[in-house]
Amino acid sequence: MTVTEQTAAGPAVPEEARAETTLFAGGLTGPAVDAFRARTRDAIAQTVLPHVEDAEAAGLFPREAYRGFAGTGLVRERWAGAGDTGKGMIIAEEMGRAGCGGVAVGISLTMETVAAALRRYGGAAHGTTLQDVLDGRSVGCFGASEPAGGSDLNGLRTTATRVPEGWHVRGEKKYLSLGRVADFALLLCRMEEENQGSLAPLGLFLVPGTALRTVKPLTKVGTSSLDTTWMSVDTVVPHEAIVGRPGLGLAVASWALSHERLAVAAQVAGVAGRAIGLATAHLHRREQFGVRLIEHQALRLRLAELASELAVLRFAVYGAAAAGPGGCGIRETAAIKVTAVRFAERVTSECMHLFGGPGYLEDETPMARMWRDVRLGRLGGGSDEMMWELVAGGLVPDIAEYDRTVDTSCGEVTA
Repeated sequence: MTVTEQTAAGPAVPEEARAETTLFAGGLTGPAVDAFRARTRDAIAQTVLPHVEDAEAAGLFPREAYRGFAGTGLVRERWAGAGDTGKGMIIAEEMGRAGCGGVAVGISLTMETVAAALRRYGGAAHGTTLQDVLDGRSVGCFGASEPAGGSDLNGLRTTATRVPEGWHVRGEKKYLSLGRVADFALLLCRMEEENQGSLAPLGLFLVPGTALRTVKPLTKVGTSSLDTTWMSVDTVVPHEAIVGRPGLGLAVASWALSHERLAVAAQVAGVAGRAIGLATAHLHRREQFGVRLIEHQALRLRLAELASELAVLRFAVYGAAAAGPGGCGIRETAAIKVTAVRFAERVTSECMHLFGGPGYLEDETPMARMWRDVRLGRLGGGSDEMMWELVAGGLVPDIAEYDRTVDTSCGEVTA
């Protein structure tokens, strides 16, 4: 039976048609992928890169970069029909490869995390907001972590209390990236309808950006162009401000974060590719001991090993994207994300080392900034430890094979 889904991102599209028109439907490589990649690179060069340096200096995400990029139609294409995760991953990867740093993270937060939540759970109440996001008219942010709780959502203290006008949202979010420039925020709150306290269910609420108040701007090691702020909120929002069903906020957040995590993996793969490309060029240009550095076997084989691991990572990301929306499980997404960011941190460090002294100089190479920026991936979207806990939750013991092949009593001496 043909299933048709009416979406806020476009007209109803049969499942068969959606499957045939996704970027990776004809394979993970090929002319269609190459053409989309070329379009994405051109769009980034024209609309995003011109704003990166000024944004780094200002320490504030440039809304015009997102507006310009979305204006090319690529964000809307990414979410056409049921959504094309493959296109999302190519966009994220090319943002990383282009050296967009914190600007790339900010675009991904709106295009992937926020749009994913609105696209699947926003319904008619948030249809206009989604359209504004897809066309670049609005920038949104996503808030879960708090001053006391961090990754522990059981310690969530921001509350949404039912009042006659709707919901009274009150609390603080510490790591609110884009909070100072966003038109709206999706905030995970504990719903207090009958004074349940810490047992109250969670809900995701859309709060206007004007309701956010700065507690403290946060100065990070890297990604300066991604403003991250400790912010408070104390406002009343209408009944329909909730995104998804009441009490299912954690499920909505998990869906949104799974998109963010896969996008993080794709973006850092792009950063790793850029680092390897720059280091390879340097080894070709630089001479030591009378020969080019690339002719030293120890150096070129180190790069070859990194390039080999990058190939495996890229195809893991593409394969997850080819599975379609929800096709890659939460645990598998977590596994790809944590593996990707730890690899990318190692790649940027190694490639910076291959530049020698210039790799450590901010005014001579981009390596130091890349090294600092990529480190955020090990925390943003969920720390390494949180990702490993998700993976650990899916570990399945092979008891039958263990019993068949393992005998730990061998060699025991009996009295």
